[in-house]
Amino acid sequence: MPANVTIRSLAQQLGVSVATVSEALRNSPRVRPETRERVHRMAEKLGYQSNPLLGAALSAVRRSRHHGFSGVLGLVDVTIDEHTELMLFHREVVRGAAARAQELGFRTEVFWVGPKPPALSVTRLNGVLRARCIPGVIFLPFDRRQDFSAFDLSQIAAVGMDHRLLQPSLHTIQPDHYLSMRRALDLLTARGYQRIGLALEARKDERVDHKWSSGFISFFRVSGHTLAVPPLVTPKLNQKTFTTWFKKHRPDVIIGHEQAMIDWVEALKLRVPDDVGFFRINVTERSRPCAGLDLLPHRLGATAVETVVGMLHRREQGVPRFPLSISLDAEFVDGPTLRAAP
Repeated sequence: MPANVTIRSLAQQLGVSVATVSEALRNSPRVRPETRERVHRMAEKLGYQSNPLLGAALSAVRRSRHHGFSGVLGLVDVTIDEHTELMLFHREVVRGAAARAQELGFRTEVFWVGPKPPALSVTRLNGVLRARCIPGVIFLPFDRRQDFSAFDLSQIAAVGMDHRLLQPSLHTIQPDHYLSMRRALDLLTARGYQRIGLALEARKDERVDHKWSSGFISFFRVSGHTLAVPPLVTPKLNQKTFTTWFKKHRPDVIIGHEQAMIDWVEALKLRVPDDVGFFRINVTERSRPCAGLDLLPHRLGATAVETVVGMLHRREQGVPRFPLSISLDAEFVDGPTLRAAP
């Protein structure tokens, strides 16, 4: 094995230009997949190792000279019918991803997977990504569990944005729902609330691996505060179910995802926030001003892009042996649905 394998010596061995080897080692879509594979095989055979500090410096130099285009990153969402429209939260994730991708020399494109056109089948998506030499994919948060085991990731760097992706198991970027709930309860108890109620549809809690409800219950178990109101986690959260629970337990503040709860409280001749407070667990999708948690979808999208681009620079493709999870703390957003801080 040569003592000092360089990009130039790799190029000589392969009979290609130095630029081609450099681009191939960065998994650039400018290089044909078969050429990239040949370069990677030779680099591995000869024991080539890149210098990450030098690579970072050269990348900075390239960015200072011009805004180069490195390729497209795919953002994958799922639809159960022919409708392909992003939810508000997903739109912010996509905006954050697009903005960060542009800074790093990429652009993003949304791809829909589903049973009906214009959505693509998993097999068709694979073909499109391969034909267009798209090197990286981000799976957007899914409403239902999804199985992409038929998806070929052998030449793709990919991350997920929740644990609704059953297969394959990927690096994941997501809000820290559990810790964010506990910190929200710290804030609410500091405001003087003593009968804190949690009202959720079961599927909303399930899609975050029950971290909302478990964070709620564990707070009272370890904080010394009394769990005065049992959480309402129900298959269908409607006015009748909510009102029955509310009348029985009389919470002085409600944590929930359904802003209609404000109307349901006011229908009982109570005022928000004078009589009862309301705290929304995802303010991105609020329909009017309220206090709650900002799950930072813009930052989540940016972090997902940074992770994929880092994987591309390290030539990490396929299913990771040890999937990592990156969790972002939510931020508290004050609003007119809580009484003022003392």
